[in-house]
Amino acid sequence: MAFCQQDFHLDIFQNSPAAYCVAELILDTDGHPTDWIYRYCNPAFAELKGYCLDDMINHSFLNLYPQIDSEWLNAYYAAAYENKISEMDLMLDELYHVVVVPAGQKGFCSCMIYAERNKKIEKNQDSLTEEKQGLKKLLPEYVSLYRIELNSGKYETLRLIGNTNARQMAEQSGMVFSTFDEYTEHYAENFILEEDREEFKNWHSCKNMKKLLCNTDKITYHYHSVSREGKDSYYEAYAVKEKTDDQTFQIFLGYRNIDSILYKERSIQQKLQEALEQAKLSNEIITAIAKSYQYISQIDIQADTFEEIINRDKIHLNFIRTGILSVNNKRVCRQDVAEEYQETFLKFTDITTLPERMKSEESVDLEYRMKDGSWHKMRLIEKKRDENGCLTHALCAIRSISDTKKREQDLMYQVAEAKKDAALKSRFLSNMSHDIRTPMNGILGMLDLAERYPDDQEMQKRCRDKIRESSKYLVALVNDILDMNKLESETEVKQNIPFDLAELLNKVNTSREKMAANKLIDYVVNWKRAGIKHRYLIGNPLYVERILTIIADNAVKFTNAGGQIQVWGEEKTADDRHVTYQFGCSDTGIGMSEEFVKRAFDMFSQENETSRSKYEGSGLGLAIAKKIADKLGGTIEIQSQKEKGTTVLITLTFKIGERIETEEPYVQGEVSLEGLRVLVAEDNELNMEIAKYMLEENGMQVEGAVDGMDAVKKFQNTEPGYYDVICMDIMMPNLNGWDAARKIRTMKRADAEKIPIIAMSANAFTEDIIKSRISGMDRHVAKPLDMNQLRNVLKECVKKHT
Repeated sequence: MAFCQQDFHLDIFQNSPAAYCVAELILDTDGHPTDWIYRYCNPAFAELKGYCLDDMINHSFLNLYPQIDSEWLNAYYAAAYENKISEMDLMLDELYHVVVVPAGQKGFCSCMIYAERNKKIEKNQDSLTEEKQGLKKLLPEYVSLYRIELNSGKYETLRLIGNTNARQMAEQSGMVFSTFDEYTEHYAENFILEEDREEFKNWHSCKNMKKLLCNTDKITYHYHSVSREGKDSYYEAYAVKEKTDDQTFQIFLGYRNIDSILYKERSIQQKLQEALEQAKLSNEIITAIAKSYQYISQIDIQADTFEEIINRDKIHLNFIRTGILSVNNKRVCRQDVAEEYQETFLKFTDITTLPERMKSEESVDLEYRMKDGSWHKMRLIEKKRDENGCLTHALCAIRSISDTKKREQDLMYQVAEAKKDAALKSRFLSNMSHDIRTPMNGILGMLDLAERYPDDQEMQKRCRDKIRESSKYLVALVNDILDMNKLESETEVKQNIPFDLAELLNKVNTSREKMAANKLIDYVVNWKRAGIKHRYLIGNPLYVERILTIIADNAVKFTNAGGQIQVWGEEKTADDRHVTYQFGCSDTGIGMSEEFVKRAFDMFSQENETSRSKYEGSGLGLAIAKKIADKLGGTIEIQSQKEKGTTVLITLTFKIGERIETEEPYVQGEVSLEGLRVLVAEDNELNMEIAKYMLEENGMQVEGAVDGMDAVKKFQNTEPGYYDVICMDIMMPNLNGWDAARKIRTMKRADAEKIPIIAMSANAFTEDIIKSRISGMDRHVAKPLDMNQLRNVLKECVKKHT
């Protein structure tokens, strides 16, 4: 029934000094009181409770205070439902008298609280005002309240209401206890179970409470008490500090009944336990499969109905909760299932055939794709059969398998890639077998031929020329293979090396111009398309030179006599820090078909099988060029027509650098090598013999060192200027060539920084050349050594340091 203030004639209490309220009881499902709501409070009541009126009216007691006392609940219930009047005393800052009466409407009661200034509860009542702050720390719902001095154990009773074990003990025993420990001992013997007695006494000892309260302001303890009539009750002891100094340690100790709290908790736990047991009994199968499936419904096959049990993915499984199964299946199939799976889906979900299909099966399943691309797996599971074993009820469980399908597809892709790699490896081995055996066969054949005609000088020269030609091809092939392997394994390349783009292009074009001239091909630098505004750059000049060389070499290689090659370098974009160049090479050679252009960058790609022998190509050049372009963050593209020619465009971006001071270009014949003393560090005897022969043939004196450490010692133990040049292998025991060069460069002698140091190594990777320069070496010459190249490098280095 709704509360109406006019029905209660409450205006007369509005300005009353007595605290007055009207409360509406709250009952649980069993009819027990659990709380009340303040429907009316006068200002005096709100002030007494420490709240403003708006904060109290229409708020329950448990919204305002953390706990409720059973004595108050019983008094309110008796007035509201049994028309009984209850009276009690309440100790706050002074003594108050409480009267709880019926309000004239079932479920409501009135409460009036007023001070009794002439009544005393104890002889020490005059000290109540001093205890005000300490008492406010304890809730008014506590059934008993004591003030204890823990050092002496003396105590006084401040509150002790009826119907409690403590009140009975005080009224019946007639005993006087000198200390609180004695009081506790007597209480424990009468009202605490034997198994709990020792713990109760230990906690309540003055010594223990003092110890606990030294580190905190309040402590609590819960215990089980049994009355003389055998009634079980549960209480909370709550102690707070009042006054502490060197001589005094006073506390307030209050007790409140917590039966109602435990009752509610036990009731809730019991209901939860019953629900859990019921769920376990009726849903054993569902509990087991719910861990793996997002959706579960139960199907009545004969009635053609279904009912949803669990749906943990309503976004992707947005089904109705119950309905006609056959109708719903058709709707879901039409709306959600991918078209290529719709027929299969309808056949699988046809319940008219399900009993026969599951005659000897406990479950059947189907994997299908949805229109949104996700994958689902539906499993129909046996739930119930009739007396003949025919299926009558089933469970439908659905879960997402998109991740599983993705892993399957990834695995299939990996298998395909593995097969592709295996085929590529097989092709690689086949090509390498052919490309290596061919020049080796030529070398061995020419050696046999030379031995048969030892006196035929013309035949001897022809054999040497063929052997040299085959060896050069073999070296180029090995370099290409090693370069490709290095590029595939290399995670990043150095791009912080300053270089002169004009000088680099001049170097590439000069050497390719000679090759083209030997084939009677017109090699033209297209200056109309060329435009180099930023000459000095920062990047990786070795890789740039390599990619331009590969493209120019291919143009010369695949253009017949009388043809033309045009090259250019054009600046496309630039800002304050970066510049982008496009390098082009266009020829009138044999060209490529449109189909072959698509795979031109694959390893060992050659359009005609005759290309390998006719043009002496391994099919790795463009693959290496593509890898380099990718590593440098650029692009490479091919435009080609069969029998008309090919154009290759390379686009690369560089940082803009500063001007580089360069030496005057070396002019052949200006420097003589005659009489120079060269220190050669080489751990291989055959390589040492070859190097010594080449150098001595050019009039130089040669001294050898067996490794890098030996070279450092020999240089260190001679006078400055003794050696004119140092030729250094890289891979040597004890100390490699790079570290040896660093040690020499850091020596404190006049020629340490100036003496030319030339790397002579089989390590021909771009990274190796960069490491040689970083270590302080002047040049890097790759093995096998070429006498002309070595002679020119020596002259350049000697001129640079003279």
